[in-house]
Amino acid sequence: MPSLLSCPSIGRVISLDRIYPLVKNSEGEFRAQHSVELVKNSDLRAVVGDIVTIEAPLGQDVPLITAIQPRGNTLIRRTLVESQSEGAGKHDEQILAANIDIVLIMVALSNRSLDVSYLERQLVMAFESGAEVAIILSKSDQAKHLEEDLAAVSDIAFGCPVIVESAITGEGLQQIRALLSGGRIAVLLGRSGVGKSTLINKLVGAELLDTNPVRSKDRAGRHTTVARRMVFLDEHRVEQKDRGTECDKNIPSPYHIDTDSPAVPPAPSPSIPRPADSRPDPLRGSAIIDTPGLRSIGLYNAYQGLARAFPDITGYAAACHYRDCTHTSEPNCAVIRAVACGELSERRRVSYTDIATEVNG
Repeated sequence: MPSLLSCPSIGRVISLDRIYPLVKNSEGEFRAQHSVELVKNSDLRAVVGDIVTIEAPLGQDVPLITAIQPRGNTLIRRTLVESQSEGAGKHDEQILAANIDIVLIMVALSNRSLDVSYLERQLVMAFESGAEVAIILSKSDQAKHLEEDLAAVSDIAFGCPVIVESAITGEGLQQIRALLSGGRIAVLLGRSGVGKSTLINKLVGAELLDTNPVRSKDRAGRHTTVARRMVFLDEHRVEQKDRGTECDKNIPSPYHIDTDSPAVPPAPSPSIPRPADSRPDPLRGSAIIDTPGLRSIGLYNAYQGLARAFPDITGYAAACHYRDCTHTSEPNCAVIRAVACGELSERRRVSYTDIATEVNG
C-alpha cells in the first residue's frame, strides 16, 4: 500500500487477475479488495476501467474499494444459462471493460480467407457497448489475399474505420494512435493470437506485455494473455518509428465506408473528477485495455448491437409486411425480396437471422 494513500481517494481499476484488483491513483499502483458493505447481497464487482473510491482504515492491511462510480460504455459478453443447477434460462453477463470510448476489433490476416460471419458477431458485441468501433486487420505482412479480405470487411463495416496493421512493418500504427488521441480509452477484442499484446507493445515502444512467437507450421499466433490489463500510452515514450511500406501508398488506412444509414451516437462516458493538486491524473490520458482471447461470444439480449451491426438488414426490414418478421420464410418479406433481387447476399441474411435467434434467446 502506498505510504501516502489519502482517504478517501479516487482511482481506476487497471488490472484483474486471480488476486485483488490492481488500482491506480495519483500515488501509485496497489492492490485493493472490495469492502464487505459494497458487495454484501450484491453481484457488483469492480472491473477493468472502473472508477472507484478507495479507503484505507486504520488496521487494514489492504485498501478497500468502497464505491464504484456509475459506468459509461461497457463491453459485455452475454450468455443464457443452460445449467439447471445454476438456474437455467437466466441471463448471465461478464463485463470485460468499463468506461471505454472505442472498441478495437482485431482480426488476423493469413493465407486463409477471413471469417466474415465471426467478425459480424464481434461487431454486434462491440456495438452493444455503446462505444465507437474500429476494425484492425493485423499481420498484413502475412496476408495472401489482402484485397479480397479488405473488400469482404468493407461490405460489412458501414462507416467503421478499417485499419490494415503490421507489427513487423509498422503499417497502420500511426492511424491507431490517432484513434486513441485526446485521452480516449480503447479495449481490444479478438481471438487468441491475433496480436493484441504485440500491438500494445508497439504503441508504447516497450515490451510491457508478454507475447509468444507464432507457430512455425502455419504462422498462427498463440494464446498468451490471461488477465485484462489497462496500459496508459502517455506514460511511455514511443521509441520505435513506424516503417512505411508500399502497401501504405496503395491502401487507404483507415478505410472508411460511406453509408446512407444514420450513425448511432455512442453513449457518453461518466465525467471523471480531477484531483485538486497538480500531480499527474491517472484517470485521464489515452489508454488501451488488453483482453484474453474469447473462446465464445455471447450475444443474448444484444438488440442495439444487432441493429447497429446490420443497418442494411434493418433498413430493408422496415418494409416487411409483418412487424415481427424473422426474415426466414414469411410472405412479403422485404429482406428475402432484397436477396432475390441481388441487392443483399444470402450469406448476410442467414448470418443476421442466426444472430437474431441468439439475441432473442
